[in-house]
Amino acid sequence: MTEIVKVEESHKADYMALFLLADPSEKMVAKYLGRGDVYVLFADGAPACVAVVTDYGPGTCELKNLATDEALQNRGYAGQMLRYLFAVCADRYEAMYVGTSVQMIPFYERFGFVPSHRVENFFVDFYPEPIFENGVQCVDMEYLKRRL
Repeated sequence: MTEIVKVEESHKADYMALFLLADPSEKMVAKYLGRGDVYVLFADGAPACVAVVTDYGPGTCELKNLATDEALQNRGYAGQMLRYLFAVCADRYEAMYVGTSVQMIPFYERFGFVPSHRVENFFVDFYPEPIFENGVQCVDMEYLKRRL
């Protein structure tokens, strides 16, 4: 059984280990954690998937972090979280953005995201250590957008 809950401000950092699976810099996570809404998907009472959504500007929000516990991946929890966020965010926003590496684009496209824009050298300029996904170094931040 799964349940998704919005986390209170005082408990957001409790899930840092999960946030770091998607964003390896605690400093970067801390920058958006305080201004974002945090959601946790619990599977059989244990935290399985987390997400952070921030205001992105007029009528839009940004999915800043989406991570699933490594032992619980490939069970559909991230997809379940996305569908939940689409419904919740549609009450306040017209569209959602997500910034990701090129390796994750196919995942987000399965949920209706389309390419929007790119921030060149983001992962090189803002992270002290190189970040690799599936053996490929992350360089540019690829932004995708989805209507809600």
